[in-house]
Amino acid sequence: MRVTEPGYVPPSEDYWMALMTQGEFAASPAPEAEPEEIWEGLGMGRGHPLPMPSPWDLESGEPDWREARTLLESGQPLTVTVVGYNRGGLIVQAERLPRGFIPASHLLQFPNALNGPFRKSALARYVGQTLRVRVIEVDEVGGRFVLSERLAHQDEARIEALLAELRPGEVRRGRVTKVTAFGAFVDLGGFEGLLHLSEMSWGRVTDPGAIVQAGQELEVLVLDVLPEERRVQLSLKRLKPDPWETVAQRYRVGQVVEGIVTTVTHFGAFVRLEEGVEGLLHVSELGDVEVNHPREIVREGQRLQVRIVNIDPGARRIGLSRRGFS
Repeated sequence: MRVTEPGYVPPSEDYWMALMTQGEFAASPAPEAEPEEIWEGLGMGRGHPLPMPSPWDLESGEPDWREARTLLESGQPLTVTVVGYNRGGLIVQAERLPRGFIPASHLLQFPNALNGPFRKSALARYVGQTLRVRVIEVDEVGGRFVLSERLAHQDEARIEALLAELRPGEVRRGRVTKVTAFGAFVDLGGFEGLLHLSEMSWGRVTDPGAIVQAGQELEVLVLDVLPEERRVQLSLKRLKPDPWETVAQRYRVGQVVEGIVTTVTHFGAFVRLEEGVEGLLHVSELGDVEVNHPREIVREGQRLQVRIVNIDPGARRIGLSRRGFS
């Protein structure tokens, strides 16, 4: 399966044929050749690198195409070592990854007008150097792993500008790129900030995927910007008022309210009264009958009526009771 960078159109097979026979700026059609022969010449045939001695060559096993696809999807730059060249560009290697190819047009500082021996000499000088690149095409079936030095450096400049521009307290619009167990990553325009699960809602969040989904566009508040560490911390919940700041206006001691049990422990149960506000129904307040464990009386997801016995907004605590309820 071929996967490419969004907006990048992979060259046709005819292009790659001409690339190997006459260079990137072929003036006439190339002679017929099998596509796999071309890619073997590029060192990318069926995922098996050419037998060029290099400290980066895989010692055993197959190259990690899954990691290659992950790098493409994330847009994360990587460092590769140049191990060879041909008329069309550079052959590179990174540890555990497939052997890759950088077309000369995707090199940052390469005079594309060069031809013949001057072009060959210019490409040869890259051998042994390390380059910062970004993946633009992955085709495991065809054995193609194509990279770009130019795009990686364009990204770096954009990231530096964005990190210098971002300010804590700003509201930014972004797109969710990945949801994990600990939160979600949001693309702010070339750089991903972390929306931690603790900043998704004023309420308890156990599944970030229940709050946001990959591909979703949303507004987030910038909490912190750490340019040196390349980290931006975001919040979704702080776009809304903290419900605990006004909890005393909505609840009073002695009031009977309805809630949903969210968590049951050995010392009692937590009951959600509204988003972001939970109260504790202590085991001693479960009812007028003594129990060995709260689960004998309540369970997660259960709706029940409770009485408020104390409120402490500063400590974010509400005490509840079921005593006297039938």
